[in-house]
Amino acid sequence: MKNANVFVDVDLTLVDSHGRLLEGAREALQRLRDEGCHLFLWSSAGLDYARKIAALHQLTELFEGYASKPDILIDDMPSTAQAPFSYNVHEEGSWKLLAERIIEQHVD
Repeated sequence: MKNANVFVDVDLTLVDSHGRLLEGAREALQRLRDEGCHLFLWSSAGLDYARKIAALHQLTELFEGYASKPDILIDDMPSTAQAPFSYNVHEEGSWKLLAERIIEQHVD
């Protein structure tokens, strides 16, 4: 899957409950981007919030776009509108390990 589109959540995925960037996130996101992934930041709190958090942590150059998490999907092939691969950074051990796993399994 060359040039994978990777959507990253903000709260408790990119930043902790105090708004601090999780350890290793910046480096892992840079690694994914360097490998050709297209990164997008989203949040249930909305597009402006996602953009604000990226700017606060000086990450805007890593993300191609920002979005609210979708509530409703409309597609002629709904089964293809849901990502077949979902990861929880807290279950992967670290952002670095997560990035390496994604690259190994999904990036050509």
